[in-house]
Amino acid sequence: MQDRLMIYGATGYTGKLLAAEAVRRGLKPILAGRDPAKVNALAKSLDAEGRAFSLDSADSVRRNLEGVRCVMHAAGPFTITAKPMLEACLTQRAHYLDITGEFSVFEQAAALNDKAEAAGIMLMPGAGWDIVPSDCIALHTTRRVKNPQSLRLALKHFGGLSRGSIKSFDYIGGIGQRARRNGVVVTPTNQTPIDVDFGYGPESCVPLPMGDIISAWKSTRVPNIEVYFAVGEPAAAVPVDQLPEGPTKAERDAGRSRAIADVTGADGKTVRSMIETTSGYSYTGDIGIEIASRVLAGEFKPGFQSPASAYDTALATSVGASTIKDLT
Repeated sequence: MQDRLMIYGATGYTGKLLAAEAVRRGLKPILAGRDPAKVNALAKSLDAEGRAFSLDSADSVRRNLEGVRCVMHAAGPFTITAKPMLEACLTQRAHYLDITGEFSVFEQAAALNDKAEAAGIMLMPGAGWDIVPSDCIALHTTRRVKNPQSLRLALKHFGGLSRGSIKSFDYIGGIGQRARRNGVVVTPTNQTPIDVDFGYGPESCVPLPMGDIISAWKSTRVPNIEVYFAVGEPAAAVPVDQLPEGPTKAERDAGRSRAIADVTGADGKTVRSMIETTSGYSYTGDIGIEIASRVLAGEFKPGFQSPASAYDTALATSVGASTIKDLT
């Protein structure tokens, strides 16, 4: 019987956080990735099973998913790596989770909804800080408005960026602007930066084509959706591969991340709510394994799902002393 969790990309920065949390919870995960030496070293350190394989061969991926009920895919850039893992999960009838916010991956997963339903499995990209808090605060806020017509999300990530996240941002921003207008994804020409107060004074936020444009539509059916991301401090002009793998635990623990949803109803009334969580990577390690644990326990909805469509808004506050606050 397929009853195991595989974490693919377990030797990466966020993958290690997921692996440690899975072991702490007693899930006995299979830790996987491309590099045999790194996989074996990590598996030995956590007293877990390791499997080393690349995603280049469909047959190899399928073989290595034998005995796996759920895959937590943590190897980016996901625009490149998600497709072979999604296809293998469908063939092997293993649930698919990942931690990306890359728009194209949500497009891929949503297009596979019918096949996933037929296979009896759930496909959920964005099972981390991208997208759980923003998806849940979107649904929470739309419920405060009669006949919601527009949703604007603004995200403030805290804790620095890993090398993998920096590479993923190239794939997020590289597709150009995206928004949802009257229920349809479009390429707008009139989006400009906005100022958002996350509680520390106004901060510049740029429009970014995050997966929320698809996930929030899945969870709320609000026809008009835009996503913005706090700019933060300019990155050092250093080649990505020369940067630290990611922030230290002390850097992650020094602050908290926030996301704000503004929702306007047909009557013109706008309400605003905010969710606060631990820093992005710490939250991802916790919430990713929380979702995987639920899947392994049989708590899932077949097909393409967003975090809120599968588990409702309480999911986001189930880890990290996270809180939701209505601002207006």
